[in-house]
Amino acid sequence: MTPDDLLARHDLLGILSADERQALLRHVAVRAVAAGQTLFRRGDPGDGLYGVLSGGIVVTVESAEGKELILNRFGPGEFFGEIALLDGKGRTANALVREAGRLLFLPRGEFLPFLERRPALAVRMIALLCDRLRRTTELFEDAALQDVPVRLAKQLSALAARQGAGTGETVAISQAELAQTLGVSREIVSRHLGVWREAGLVELGRGRIRIRDRAPLHRIVAGG
Repeated sequence: MTPDDLLARHDLLGILSADERQALLRHVAVRAVAAGQTLFRRGDPGDGLYGVLSGGIVVTVESAEGKELILNRFGPGEFFGEIALLDGKGRTANALVREAGRLLFLPRGEFLPFLERRPALAVRMIALLCDRLRRTTELFEDAALQDVPVRLAKQLSALAARQGAGTGETVAISQAELAQTLGVSREIVSRHLGVWREAGLVELGRGRIRIRDRAPLHRIVAGG
């Protein structure tokens, strides 16, 4: 994926004309990132907007005891870091590289004037932020009210839809990352996945989970 592809295909910036994209691209930088690298930590200055050209990013928060919770995952074609970019305050979470790749970086000082001159783009940015807020609210609501199997089925279904996986497709996530996303131990996730494997719902691999049929997962989410 090229930087122009990233802007053209994205829900937020895809409304730009070809000339507007080229004007914006003059201000971006492309950075190679390595697995395990920390892009920023909570409280760091919101100095710019990131877009994923290749690789994978996770956004996390930590408790006082050092326990890590994954709030979101971003892959090719997605942007992250908008909140601190817009309000000029510190980053609200940590961003870590899970899969090596290439990122587009757009400095805050260049993006804000560009956004101010395009009200339609600003409206889309608001919608995107609202969607992120809803997802975070659902995450904490599920943690408080839903049993682990329901939360696990819901997360796998969402990842399959987000990554474009269908029946018989594979979701790229490890059991440890699933546990961090749900805020439970890896052993609990492994136990439930083991039961689903025996039932023929999933196949388990290293850093991969193959969903044989999403319909049973949907029934679990619905309470079936």
